[in-house]
Amino acid sequence: MTGHPPIDFYDIDAISIPIDQVPAPPAPPRVDDESRLLLDRLLTALTDLRFPLSRYDAAAHLHTLASLQADIHARIPAVVADARDQDYSWNQIATSLGISPAAARRRRLP
Repeated sequence: MTGHPPIDFYDIDAISIPIDQVPAPPAPPRVDDESRLLLDRLLTALTDLRFPLSRYDAAAHLHTLASLQADIHARIPAVVADARDQDYSWNQIATSLGISPAAARRRRLP
């Protein structure tokens, strides 16, 4: 994990782009510099909270990554249910998850 400058949050009132250029879901999953930056900061913060003397320890990082992965995986069914409640189709949900519609349907709450 590397040191990064503070996160700059956007002033939504200062953003001036045409409405037809504003991204809207559904969109396929994306890995980019913004995601990596936020994930690095999250991993550092959570590792520091759980293992204050182990910031650079690989086992601490593995624990933190696995914990976040488990939490994310556990939350997906509820968010899929919310998407269905908001009238998103299984195709749209599948696009957002980067999986097939059949696999998306298996992600719903039991």
